[in-house]
Amino acid sequence: MPRPTLDDCFRSGPPRRSPEEYHGWMTAEECRFILWGLKERWSAARIGRALGVNEATVRRFRSSFWGDPERLLELSLFEMVGRAKDQEFKCLVCEEKVETKSKTERHVLSHFLEEAAVKYAMEGREEKAMKEEEEEDALDWLQQTLDVRESR
Repeated sequence: MPRPTLDDCFRSGPPRRSPEEYHGWMTAEECRFILWGLKERWSAARIGRALGVNEATVRRFRSSFWGDPERLLELSLFEMVGRAKDQEFKCLVCEEKVETKSKTERHVLSHFLEEAAVKYAMEGREEKAMKEEEEEDALDWLQQTLDVRESR
């Protein structure tokens, strides 16, 4: 079953907390609500009032993802559609379908960040992915070398 878009989730109102949760950390759902409010061009004060948090909390969250765009990608703002081999994803901000995960991440970030910030964030992600791939290759080579030595 497809996941709901931000509009579907928050059209009827913000997420609610029980009284014992008032002083806890913001949940992912509350963070997504802030993003939805920003997408709708709401002010930080209006988002804060709707969510029941201080305006400064909204501004702090916004500043945090400007400084660390990876935080946006941790909020499940896209989903894979179709088969895995097709590499097609749906943005849960605007419902647009995009090919490949990296293009989808770039697309999602572009809803909330300037192009220069998106480019900087994606370059960092791509470098990290390349390093991880190189490390995996090195571990594979080492394992093969050990296997050959053991078979002698």
